[in-house]
Amino acid sequence: MRPTPPPGEPDLNEGLPVKDCGVETCVLEEGARRSGPFECPTGQPNCTPDTNGLGIFVIEGGAYCFAADARSRFCPEAFENVPASDTSPRPTVRLTGRDPVAHQNRVVGYTLLGALQHPQSPGPDEVVRIHSIEAKGTELTVNYCPWSSDCIDTATQVFHLQGEDLQRLKLRATLPGIDGGQRRAVVFEISVRLRPEGSGRVRKYDVLYREPGRPWVNHCDSRGSDAAGRNATAFLPGLRVDSVNAAVDFIPAWTTIGCESGSIVTCLDWGYTPWDPDTGGDDRIRSHVFGSCLQAKRAAYFVGQGDFKSYTENGTRFVKRDAYGLGRDANNQVSELRTLEALWSPLGAVCLNVENRRVPGIPLPEGLYGVPSCARPPTWTPTGKLATGTVNPAPH
Repeated sequence: MRPTPPPGEPDLNEGLPVKDCGVETCVLEEGARRSGPFECPTGQPNCTPDTNGLGIFVIEGGAYCFAADARSRFCPEAFENVPASDTSPRPTVRLTGRDPVAHQNRVVGYTLLGALQHPQSPGPDEVVRIHSIEAKGTELTVNYCPWSSDCIDTATQVFHLQGEDLQRLKLRATLPGIDGGQRRAVVFEISVRLRPEGSGRVRKYDVLYREPGRPWVNHCDSRGSDAAGRNATAFLPGLRVDSVNAAVDFIPAWTTIGCESGSIVTCLDWGYTPWDPDTGGDDRIRSHVFGSCLQAKRAAYFVGQGDFKSYTENGTRFVKRDAYGLGRDANNQVSELRTLEALWSPLGAVCLNVENRRVPGIPLPEGLYGVPSCARPPTWTPTGKLATGTVNPAPH
């Protein structure tokens, strides 16, 4: 049953109509920005992310960092393919992320090597070079070559692992010691294992890590009960997502690593893939809505104004609706809105109805950084193509 607005209130579902892009022409205005700034504004105290990536890579309160000596040692965010060059004659892959110990939480990368198990040939694992790591949709492929090869001839020297075969390979990254050697160098082994279950829309994996000889640990540690059982990983090809402000940058050489409970994978699960599902190619409309979803899921209203805080709590439900009908439920239905919280762009809230925010008890900054209230009746704006609303009980 379609919700009925209270007397005198506008029907939000009529004011925010959904187009059928298969029939109608769907466009995104030229002025719509695809991503936000990556650099932190001068003087902002919250530019350094904590070990949960501000809800972007894993749920708030969780941790996506590899730990050593009971402390976060490295927070992986992407695989980065590095082509051969004059200084590096072979292609390599770096595990890229934030190093809170050796590099003051800056984004750095560490070269990956591989150890390949041959089930039909008992004996020690074969040491291999990692040529590249890529994803098509969310299906991961690791390309490797024998240690003795130069890893250049992709037809004869490069081999591929996908699906269940990925667990035959252990990746290895060595992190340097610091403080004049007082803090030891750390070696992490990484195992990627396909999960048999899944929605079909997004392939899910377990990404496990350990120091050699120690037990495997799942890198998506949700910790909080609100994310119990949501410790899978998914991969986002050709994109970098900043762990401070969720700005999206298009980098073909990167494959982003996200945890199921964080906004990256949640938005993929909701249907907001930044690529055309039929062709796999970059889609400007979908990319815009995906970037908007990253902010909306976290209630990061003021990212565009330099406030990277998330104004929500774990487990808080809300309703979402986009202008193109991309985010549909299991019955292929578009969500109905009864109250409008905000319209969203990749830079945060385009407009905000303070009285309808999903967690009223969290104080908002005075003046809201100039973010206006939404129009009445509401309409989509050139940049605001995703709407959120509070969850109300159904009428009797």
